Amino acid sequence: MRIGHSSARALALGAGALFPLGFAPFSLWVMPLVSLAVLFALLNWRPGFWLGWWFGLGQFGVGVSWVYVSMTVHGGASPLLGGTLTGLFAGGLALFPGLVGMGFARWQHHWPHLIGRVALWATLWCTLEALRSWILTGFPWLLLGHSALDSPWAGWLPWIGTYGVSALMATTAALVVISLQQHRWLVMAGGLLGSGLLLPPAQTTPGDTLSIALWQPMIAQAEKWTARAQPRIIADHLRLGLPTDVALIVWPETALPMTEAEAGTLLSGITTTLQTHDQGLLTGVLGEYDGRYTNRFIGVGAASGTYDKSRLVPFGEYVPLESLLRGLIAFFDLPMSVIVPGPEQGLFQFRGIALAPLICYEIAYSGLARSLSRDAEVIVTISNDTWFGASIGPDQHLEIARIRAAELGKPVIRATNDGLTASIDAQGRVIDQLPRFTQAVLTTTTTPHSGESFYGRAGEAPLVILLVVFLTLTRQISGQKQIDSD
Repeated sequence: MRIGHSSARALALGAGALFPLGFAPFSLWVMPLVSLAVLFALLNWRPGFWLGWWFGLGQFGVGVSWVYVSMTVHGGASPLLGGTLTGLFAGGLALFPGLVGMGFARWQHHWPHLIGRVALWATLWCTLEALRSWILTGFPWLLLGHSALDSPWAGWLPWIGTYGVSALMATTAALVVISLQQHRWLVMAGGLLGSGLLLPPAQTTPGDTLSIALWQPMIAQAEKWTARAQPRIIADHLRLGLPTDVALIVWPETALPMTEAEAGTLLSGITTTLQTHDQGLLTGVLGEYDGRYTNRFIGVGAASGTYDKSRLVPFGEYVPLESLLRGLIAFFDLPMSVIVPGPEQGLFQFRGIALAPLICYEIAYSGLARSLSRDAEVIVTISNDTWFGASIGPDQHLEIARIRAAELGKPVIRATNDGLTASIDAQGRVIDQLPRFTQAVLTTTTTPHSGESFYGRAGEAPLVILLVVFLTLTRQISGQKQIDSD
């Protein structure tokens, strides 16, 4: 049965809208598989940019709808303006699936056999995800491989990383489609689906258990940077956020709403308290560099180290085209939108344990996390997801932190302002977690892991080699098939 162009685009839009259901908080990992299978079938029927773009509009229109909360609740935009800007954001991101469709249309004649088209399709999908994660500082969100966390593909994460798993999942979706024409390919699709169950976990070595406390202060964003709220915020931190029965305490991103210099006396007092119990504290604060502010993470007491955030969030921490946009609407004047990357990029040290710091959005960058954690035994990430309210954004953010743990074979401890604060083990499983919108301390443990997973050592290089070989072999096969048919 043939379908018209309008129906095809509506089908692509609907398939794209199903894609985010594979991610937290829904975690229906089969939905991205179904979603991509529909897109692959449509592109085989009529390849081109617009089918991919409509798919992407559904994918990101649903999947990153939490941006609307930032714009309207915290950015002062009207519902109409917030909806328009969110739609433009989703439409811009949809360019990447659109380019998958365009590339498929442009190059498919070089791979006329079905298995060749699968190779081209998987390579295009994986490559465009990587480009989306890099261009204009990147947006490595809703990557296909992120949905694999609680699926049979999860075993591949410490071996080939998120992008490798994206390629496997895209290949499986395509094989399901072509198996409708040639049933033998269904066996291969099933084999890929189950292959991750046979793989061993990351070969990193556990050490001694470390007791930790993660402080979730639950500070309203509208109050955080006001002078009248500062004394109460500091009092809550000192009264509730310094338990004495753990070794290491972690406070969230910019827990202290002031510069490190302004907090000097306060930090000296905290250091004295911590030294009494041989404790360490890691906390977010504002740094200063070249006359501007940095988003800083520091060690206090028995913990040492300073880290400045290097991957900044557009509009949240800096304003692109600042001379044109600053002051246009309140969203372009958010309190933290004057941040610059800072010079401090070291690991934290605590009782002989090296900890890799990542601030907020940085946990989404697999390359950055891999580089920083190479010589570390624990990954510590702090965030302030208050910007996204009760949306699905914080659930997706926690899921990405779990992905980093599973990829690198290192535990992740995560402290946030209002959730989701959690301790994650070296296989990406949540050990303990606080509910959202609750002021509380999560007292738990983590087990440091030394060494590196295969992905941690090799990065994306094996994936690139495999994709090149895959494309080369299938093009030769396709060419031979074409000669034989002639």
